[in-house]
Amino acid sequence: MKNEKGISKLVLFLIIAIIIVAAIYWAKYFAKPMATVMTGGAEQAQPAIDKAKQASDAMNRATQATEEATRKANEDAAK
Repeated sequence: MKNEKGISKLVLFLIIAIIIVAAIYWAKYFAKPMATVMTGGAEQAQPAIDKAKQASDAMNRATQATEEATRKANEDAAK
């Protein structure tokens, strides 16, 4: 029984070591290229993001104008 326990600890240690080595290789060879691709995608999407922000701002201004007009109409009706 002791030998089986020792073997399972060895296997667990080996699995942990493999995971650590895999993480190091992933960080070294895949993390930088992936970040570059993601950043490049963000740069290409920037004009669309700007248009969406402008549309959002226009909707906010329209909503505020509508609320203000409604408030004034309610005040006039109350008088």
